[in-house]
Amino acid sequence: MKQNPTALTPIYEKAWREPQFKQSLLDNPLATLQQEGMTFPEGLNFIAVAETDTHRYMVIPVEGSPDKSAETLLEYVRSKAMQDEAFKQSLLDNPKAVLIEELGQAIPEKVEVTVVEETGDTCYLVIPPQPDMQYVIERAWLDPIFKQNLLSEPKSTLAQIGIVADDNQEIKVKEETDYQRYILLEDEMKTQEGEENDPLTALKVKASQDNTFKQKLIQSPKQTIEEELGFTLPSWVEVEVLEETPNTSYFIIPHLPSEEEVESEEMMAVTGGWRRRWRPRWRPRVDIRIGIGIRW
Repeated sequence: MKQNPTALTPIYEKAWREPQFKQSLLDNPLATLQQEGMTFPEGLNFIAVAETDTHRYMVIPVEGSPDKSAETLLEYVRSKAMQDEAFKQSLLDNPKAVLIEELGQAIPEKVEVTVVEETGDTCYLVIPPQPDMQYVIERAWLDPIFKQNLLSEPKSTLAQIGIVADDNQEIKVKEETDYQRYILLEDEMKTQEGEENDPLTALKVKASQDNTFKQKLIQSPKQTIEEELGFTLPSWVEVEVLEETPNTSYFIIPHLPSEEEVESEEMMAVTGGWRRRWRPRWRPRVDIRIGIGIRW
């Protein structure tokens, strides 16, 4: 079955936030989907599987024709499997090795990959892993309605997809633009892997250790950044410093540049640190991604 992501989104969201519904999907997918108002041809059988951080599924569809203009590497692999019987069998027999070769990138050792093939009367429903903040960012980039809901009602919007904050936790969402950037001072400063040499991280660490410097950074962010890092930020860029507290968390939707946009070396140095703030204290998991731009 060629699944329509838009049609299945409410199903995934309900499964993410309601464990009993998810179990019902796994135990009796066809009846559960029909109860949700979805209709299917008579005689069609469903098999539902749930992905986890360490187990991903790839479905080779039976419907439709191979997509020769596949936009992603995984779509290309599926398309190739539909055209090449020998390749499809290799993919079914040894999916991880074949995918590593085709994608040209390593798959984490702890991640297991299962490839399944649909038939004329058997379809697979793959329930994606519980969303993380990377999913939220990507969906906000692609779905304007979701982004607006996230900005206006962040707590309830996140709860809708199964990301639940504590009752006493306030969540504020900010969106970066061409002209507005943010620095987030976390309540508990934690350096993420790969940020050790990031100049912005050094500023945030200094702010966490020196209250006088922190106040200076909050009150005059552009001037302080320029003094500390030794370069001039573009005049058209505004910078705001956000400070978390034990009861207030910020989630920042990073700016998504256009293909034509090329940022200056100075802006790249600063924004490099601003695009990895996807780990608030209430985040449920760290998503495992296989390859660049590929979500399983």
